[in-house]
Amino acid sequence: MANTRELRRRIKSTKNTAQITKAMQMVSAVKMRRAQDQALNGRPYSENLNEALSRLLPRVDIKSHPLLSGNDSKATGVIILSTDKGLCGSLNTNIIRTIMNARFEGNTLFYTVGKKGRNFVVKSGKTLTADFENPDLVIFRKAVQLTNMVKDSFTSGEVGQVYLVYPQFISTIKQEPKMVKLLPVEVSSVVVSDSLKSTATKNDTANNEFLYEPNVDALLDSLLLHEIQIKIYQALLET
Repeated sequence: MANTRELRRRIKSTKNTAQITKAMQMVSAVKMRRAQDQALNGRPYSENLNEALSRLLPRVDIKSHPLLSGNDSKATGVIILSTDKGLCGSLNTNIIRTIMNARFEGNTLFYTVGKKGRNFVVKSGKTLTADFENPDLVIFRKAVQLTNMVKDSFTSGEVGQVYLVYPQFISTIKQEPKMVKLLPVEVSSVVVSDSLKSTATKNDTANNEFLYEPNVDALLDSLLLHEIQIKIYQALLET
């Protein structure tokens, strides 16, 4: 009889554990779906921002703008986006390998989001300029903080170029390391998607009649800064 009661107790305990596990699985699935939707839904906005920039750039003197022309500093700033924990395959390993394979000029200053990236910088004896916690909920303010920090370093001449390294979202089971140059903003990086190109072609005549307020230069200042903010924000979402 004692053995029977013990078996029933174990069966009940196993069922309770199964219920808890199922609930955790459902919560994780919802979080994963929400993160996936955020990562994918942000891309059209970035494409339209690129389209707006592509209309403005031909109207300005690129060499006269500090975010486009650059400076004489040989130092490099690198933003690393990583996770806080493992259990995500080779995601963090690929990010670190991408950084190690890159040949940055001069001294390199690192800005990290996520413990894995920070640990890599500290253990390898590199310069950790700033470290941010990996937020459970990605907010745009985090991207603004990072943007302001690297922009100040760039405009002051502390660094001559800034790169962003992050895991680009391909699918829920596949992420590929990607490195993009944030500063100085390269005109060639302002790429317009095919769908937007067709729309822009149809509106070429209308584009010539656009009035930019307060003026083209002021609007470009705002859009260039916002372009960097959006790139960092999108990378945070995809990480």
